[in-house]
Amino acid sequence: MRFKDEFFGSEAQITVSKRARDLWTLSAGDPRFSYNGRMVALNGDIGPEMIDVLAAVARLQGAVTSHFFPEDQAKKTSAAIEELGLSCNRWEFYRGQKTAYEAAKGILAKYQLPDDLTVERLSPETSAKKVADLATMAADCEVMVMSGRVMRGLDIEGITLGAYDQSGAAVSSAWGYKCYHPESGLSENAFWGGLTCREDRRGQKIALILGAMSIVMLWEDHGVRGFCAGITAGNMPSIAVCEKLGVLPTDWVGLGVTDPNMFEGGRLTK
Repeated sequence: MRFKDEFFGSEAQITVSKRARDLWTLSAGDPRFSYNGRMVALNGDIGPEMIDVLAAVARLQGAVTSHFFPEDQAKKTSAAIEELGLSCNRWEFYRGQKTAYEAAKGILAKYQLPDDLTVERLSPETSAKKVADLATMAADCEVMVMSGRVMRGLDIEGITLGAYDQSGAAVSSAWGYKCYHPESGLSENAFWGGLTCREDRRGQKIALILGAMSIVMLWEDHGVRGFCAGITAGNMPSIAVCEKLGVLPTDWVGLGVTDPNMFEGGRLTK
């Protein structure tokens, strides 16, 4: 299988991603689970077994997330997880629908990327160096990327966009993946975001434009009707970009559970 060992990030992040690749071969048929190239995750509140399953998957992979989790249950669930000796973090869960598509088209009509940048959609033909450079740039922005196979559009349907300067260096990224099980009721949504930009190129609306490009492509070419992102409370730059793109707060949250033996501080990604 091509690119089967193309993983990026810290040693702990790579370990989680490799375990997730193998765990997904066992859980892909279960609508409670999804896979985005980082890890096997849970799709919202799966019922009375929620805490036990979260803890079990976290111990197996080293980390696990739950998307579309009801906000009013988050505090109680987090406390129960921490009583089991695991760490639990929360992200605010943002989502955009048709208004995001319309906002994205408006941004692309108004703004253009700097002339020295070229956008590439990663694929099996993309060089290993370009994929690795994009992953390194995202890691410098404290964002964990997906496996190479997912970034290249192989294991799950979706896109990864990279903006590269004339020297070939990665400048910015955006992505979105249809990672939710067809029977989950969430399959028209994409796990979306990854709006990173190299520090010396910030302030030029590059991530905003790349994010808009990704939304339009996902809507028109892949039938995505929901764009979902987890954002740490108080991360105002990310919130501002999402709101400009019509990706707005919801009554859901994202929960991130980690094994503190693998992740000092208990957080997998920004």
